[in-house]
Amino acid sequence: MIEHLPHIIRSDRLEHGRRESEAVRRGVERGEFVRVRRGAAVDAAAWRAASSRDRHLILVLAVMPRLASRMVVSHASAAACWELPALGEWPSRVHVVDPDRRTTQTTANVVRHPGPLSGEEVRSLPPLSLTSPARTAADLALTSSFRDAVVALDALVRRGLATADDVRHVLDGRGSARGLPSARRAVAFATPEAESPGESLTRVVLHELGAPPPVLQQRFTWEDGGLFADVVDFWWPRFGVVLEFDGRIKYAEGRWKNGRSPGQVVVDEKIREDRIRNRPEVNGFARTVWDELSHPPRLAANLRSAGLPLP
Repeated sequence: MIEHLPHIIRSDRLEHGRRESEAVRRGVERGEFVRVRRGAAVDAAAWRAASSRDRHLILVLAVMPRLASRMVVSHASAAACWELPALGEWPSRVHVVDPDRRTTQTTANVVRHPGPLSGEEVRSLPPLSLTSPARTAADLALTSSFRDAVVALDALVRRGLATADDVRHVLDGRGSARGLPSARRAVAFATPEAESPGESLTRVVLHELGAPPPVLQQRFTWEDGGLFADVVDFWWPRFGVVLEFDGRIKYAEGRWKNGRSPGQVVVDEKIREDRIRNRPEVNGFARTVWDELSHPPRLAANLRSAGLPLP
């Protein structure tokens, strides 16, 4: 989780005291370091190169040593530690559960949520103590939008970090917590078959549009007795319609490229699409992208053009 993160320079732990602290301060002023919180800084170049998630993890590691040991990393901060996806930017504050609190408290760097925490809901991920995957997902489902909750829950169950029943068990212990009905709906909607955050969000938007439930990861076999297969993201067999989510990752990341240039990936994808379109059971083929998911009427028009009836 943290091996790849830049070293955090803590002015309160430097060997030579105030002289080195002053050196860090001057480094911040010159732009050599970035102050993460008071008394903690990192190399500026490493900070600029870090992703939003990694910047949040740096903040978590910088803040937690200054908090009481009873506090446990939670909510979005725990999700970052468990490498669960988020649709937007990671928060600018560290989220923790404080069993001694009765109300939520927000300060400059920390959001303290009230407890309690059972022993099974806490994990050790050195050097941190954080909520278990199931408790983390339950907290997110209770405090996030339905979309954000489903994106995290799909990844959770797909990776085997916890099951939907594990999350339900945590929710069952939350009594009449605010947001419980929506949280239960998100857990019921979760599936391990969505292979990316984009596919998870597409599922939610399709649901909001009133689309019939699709089959996910449908395999269309071809050649040599079905030795090869084209797997599509969404398939409506009744209407013969295929929908693919196209994220940039498909054309840029190594596991998709498999040694091919981005141009060759595009060509191969076009050949694959033609092969699917030419199948007798396929009547329509559509693609969607992140921008279209932000404007659901565009996706609705796209699907109607492909032959999928929508309300």
